[in-house]
Amino acid sequence: MSSPWPQGAYIPSMKSQKSERHHWWPENVSARWKDAGGCVHRLTPDGEMKRAPPKNFGVIGNGHFIKLGDTAAGHTPWDQNFEQEFQRADSEFPRLIDWLEGLDRKPGLDRREIRARYLPQPASDDNLAALTESIVSLAVRSPMNRAAACGLAERFRGPLPQRERNSIIGLNMRRTQRVVSDAIRSRAKFCVVFSPDRELIFGDGFFTNVRSPGEHLMAPKVLAPVTPNMAVLIVRPTRYTDEPRLVTLVATPADANALNHAVQVYAKDAIFYRSEAPVLGEAFRSGKHLQYSAPGNPIDEFIHTLPGIPPRDRSLDGLAALFDRD
Repeated sequence: MSSPWPQGAYIPSMKSQKSERHHWWPENVSARWKDAGGCVHRLTPDGEMKRAPPKNFGVIGNGHFIKLGDTAAGHTPWDQNFEQEFQRADSEFPRLIDWLEGLDRKPGLDRREIRARYLPQPASDDNLAALTESIVSLAVRSPMNRAAACGLAERFRGPLPQRERNSIIGLNMRRTQRVVSDAIRSRAKFCVVFSPDRELIFGDGFFTNVRSPGEHLMAPKVLAPVTPNMAVLIVRPTRYTDEPRLVTLVATPADANALNHAVQVYAKDAIFYRSEAPVLGEAFRSGKHLQYSAPGNPIDEFIHTLPGIPPRDRSLDGLAALFDRD
């Protein structure tokens, strides 16, 4: 008997609605950030540091439940648990990280021109689609996206009661993983950045334009640190050539600083690191999910150096700057 659900459709979960710990930073990813003692470091905007096992970080109680009842104990026929939307991403992460770490790369740090440092790599459609699924899941589940999912309601109404806020977040988030992942799959440009000389950091926000709901997302882009020595960029610009689809890049210390700066801009409450504590900048100390403005966005400048992506069109920079003004 065929399924009544179209391929890729969101299927509401009928599983128990008991309290659960939902990780926005999957444990099989955060485990890659352990120091020699088996712990990860977390920094808050005021500089407070906490060191704990990876499982203690990146978790939200019932983060992927939609509960529409008036009380915590109340249930309705429309309550949903959409945690299963991320199961494919989580199950693929260990294999994908091992595959990425085995890709060829060329240091080429003596070359100043970044375009000469990219190395094209072969990749199957299946591997690239799985990589998209996993990397997009980090953006969709992030606290930064959760805040954006209820941002419009809060701008109109002010602070919301916690139960209502969580319901709005869940209702806006529940299909974003499927919509964005299916829209990209292997049809994008992929870059794996290796940082052998300086550790990368992770945060409760990082460079991406993925927001919930994601039905009308144009030119999606995600730059996610995956391990302390590796980040993945996925971008589907409005104009690009298909090949090479996947390239690797060995980062200089200056490149790594730029990647870490982006995390500090987009993070709000937490930055994570393995052993090299970052110097906290003004952006992270503000305690807000900020974002780069246009023109002059350093990550966008980096994106336009990728093989197959044309140089950035600067003819509309003045207009973009006008819209960025408060």
